[in-house]
Amino acid sequence: MSFQAGPGPQRSCIACRREGDKGTFLRFVLAPDGTVTPDLEEKLPGRGAYTCQSRRCLLEAVTRKQFSRSFKGAVTAVDGQALNALLLQIMEQRIGGYLSLANKAGATVSGGDAIERSLKGGKLPKLLVLATDISTSIADKLKGMAARAAVPVVWGLSKDLLGQLVGKESDRSAVAVSSSGFAQSLVKEIERYRNYLEEESGR
Repeated sequence: MSFQAGPGPQRSCIACRREGDKGTFLRFVLAPDGTVTPDLEEKLPGRGAYTCQSRRCLLEAVTRKQFSRSFKGAVTAVDGQALNALLLQIMEQRIGGYLSLANKAGATVSGGDAIERSLKGGKLPKLLVLATDISTSIADKLKGMAARAAVPVVWGLSKDLLGQLVGKESDRSAVAVSSSGFAQSLVKEIERYRNYLEEESGR
C-alpha cells in the first residue's frame, strides 16, 4: 500500500525549485506575529510557501532566507532546528492519532511474542508498524515474517512513542494493526511523510 497524490495544482519548492503536485510538498504559512508555521492540513488562511518533504530542503530554505522572500519580508527570525522539530511533532501527532484510535478500538497488537503469534495466526493483521529506532535484527525478523504472511510493513514513530500510544509503560519496537480502515489511514499518513521521517531518523 502506498499513498499516491492525485493530479492537482502545481507548486514548487522554495529551496530546490523542484515542481510537482501540491500534495507532494509541505505547506507553510505566516502567522500574525510573523512566525513561519507548518500547515500540513492546508487549512490555514493566507499565502503559502512550499518545500519538498525533506529536512534538507527545509533547512536550506531557512539558510537562504527563502521564507522571507516568499512572504515579502514580513517574517520574524526563523530558527531552522526549531521549525524542523515543530514539523516532526505535528507529523508524529497526525500519525499517532490514528494509532491511538486503533488501540482504543482494540485493533492493535504489540510486544514481540504477540506480534509473532498474530503473523502466524489465522487472522492476520492488516499492517505492521515498525519503530524508526528498532534494532536491525528485530526489524529483519519481523519484516521477514510479514513478507511471508503478505502483511504490509511501514516505519513510523519511535519505540517510546509507539509504547505510549498503545498504552504501555515500556517501549514497543512494533505494533500490528488489525483494522483495514485504520491500516489504510496510517499508511496514507506515514507514506505521505515517509521521506522526511526516514531522513530524520537516518534510515
